[in-house]
Amino acid sequence: MDIETIDKICKDLPYVKEEIKWKSDLVYMIAKKMFCIVDLEAVPMSVAFKVSNEDFDEISNGPNFKPAPYFAQHQWVTVVDTNRISLVELKTHIKTSYELVKAKLTKKALRELDG
Repeated sequence: MDIETIDKICKDLPYVKEEIKWKSDLVYMIAKKMFCIVDLEAVPMSVAFKVSNEDFDEISNGPNFKPAPYFAQHQWVTVVDTNRISLVELKTHIKTSYELVKAKLTKKALRELDG
């Protein structure tokens, strides 16, 4: 999986912005809330995203996954090697992360997205 593919998956979702944080992390956000992080310096490339509370233990202990450093307490997981995950599975996880983060936005933040 390359960065262009992940970029397209994220940017196909409404209201998405991106920026570089912490020197080498490409962060995708909705209303300034992160839902996907790509470590641009990791070899192989890794990607992190939020999962539901119910799915965290199962996903984070699965093959090619681990709890995301610094973010695991908020139910984030990391795909260790993006070359070892299917496009369909990655799209599903990123969209789920987006929806989980969007669901926590305030009514004001949601209104401002349209403004």
